[in-house]
Amino acid sequence: MLPGDPGWIRDVAYLGDEVLQMLATATAANAYRDDNRYLLTADTYRTAGLVVETLAESVPEDGRAGQVVLHTFPAWKLEALWDVLLVLRRTVAGEPGTDVVRGLLELLCTDLVTPARTVEQIAADLEKVVAVLMLDLPAVTVVATAVVLGEERGEAVIDAYRQLTVAWTEVGVRH
Repeated sequence: MLPGDPGWIRDVAYLGDEVLQMLATATAANAYRDDNRYLLTADTYRTAGLVVETLAESVPEDGRAGQVVLHTFPAWKLEALWDVLLVLRRTVAGEPGTDVVRGLLELLCTDLVTPARTVEQIAADLEKVVAVLMLDLPAVTVVATAVVLGEERGEAVIDAYRQLTVAWTEVGVRH
């Protein structure tokens, strides 16, 4: 279940083609090394980037507050996104072995990403995407069922939607 207002994904869409695809490219270019310097495989970064790009394409540009978009992903794609988020969290925390990832992200942030972001902002932006995709509330099922079945907006659906908007607001997602 995705917010119908495209502003939330437009703000983080740079992650897909600018950040995660660059991490995938750097990882692939260094695949001959057996030192795991980028902590994940190129395919994991590439898959996570494609998830973000797919989301950006799924939410209509003319979407607005009060709308929702129903989109599904296979579990392995969500797992890739989660794995990348864990690496970013480790990098932000300054854990050992994350210095190469941090260095590349800092380079990307100053030279390619517009507007410039910090590594911490990149991690926070990916956190928003993951929070929206992995929101596990009964309200998601209620709203998704209503969307799929084309049901009228009854009291239960309106209440479930309100619960979703509260959860989205808590993670900083415009809806």
